[in-house]
Amino acid sequence: MRLATLIIEVAATMCFAMSVRAAPVITTIAEEPFAYAGGVSIGGLSGGSGWSAAWTAGLRQHRVNATSLALPGLSSSGGKLVDNGNAVQVSFNARTLPMQNAGVVFVQFLAQFGTQSINGTPQIRLFNSVTNANAAAVGNNGQCGGSPVFALFGPDLVTGPCSTVALSTLSVIVLRINYTATSTSMWVLPNLSGFDYLNPPTPSVVYAGLAVPFDTVQVVTRAPAQLDELRIFTVAPAPAPAQPTPVPLMSWPALGLLSGLVGLLGWRRLGGFRA
Repeated sequence: MRLATLIIEVAATMCFAMSVRAAPVITTIAEEPFAYAGGVSIGGLSGGSGWSAAWTAGLRQHRVNATSLALPGLSSSGGKLVDNGNAVQVSFNARTLPMQNAGVVFVQFLAQFGTQSINGTPQIRLFNSVTNANAAAVGNNGQCGGSPVFALFGPDLVTGPCSTVALSTLSVIVLRINYTATSTSMWVLPNLSGFDYLNPPTPSVVYAGLAVPFDTVQVVTRAPAQLDELRIFTVAPAPAPAQPTPVPLMSWPALGLLSGLVGLLGWRRLGGFRA
């Protein structure tokens, strides 16, 4: 009975172990949680990690708000980037990171804009400082039939697919740039709960043929605009678990003989046959 119970327990443990899927390995390239004092201009600040330099500023720039943006499934800390101006003037800030041009790269951030969608704003742009050319952009610029929704644009900052999510909706933006397949996918999500980077759901939009190297993130907006938890990273499957050294087992005939001897011993301890 004990042997049978042990076999069942081992089998159940093996089944459970096989059913548990290890979390993927996420390698952060650069991240910015905007953990600065509230009210300060972003130009010249150098928090976060993985960046090549501090934030640069245009003639007019964004500021830090001490309250972080938050959505389910996404860890949030620090403050957030905001445009404290008006709907006419453009704010510009940029930050460089190592060149991204191979494999599969994710760009992720929280964003919420107003209903404006004119003259190249609002956009979070990926830029190539070596070629001095745009790589891609998320936001809008008066396209999408004039509807203020999140869209994905190519190097011309004009052409690209439009989502159905309004710019004014606080959303998690996930870009998946596949340099091998030359394609970029974008998810515009109300939360990140259960999102599987290795096997993601159907994207909000796909831009086939778009996978341009970039080494700069530019924030180009008019008020109102909010940005937070900016992160560039790669994702890989979890490493295979180390295989334990097999424990030598007895052959079935030997195991049967041992079971018989154990049973005989127990029988004799109980007194064997009684007259």
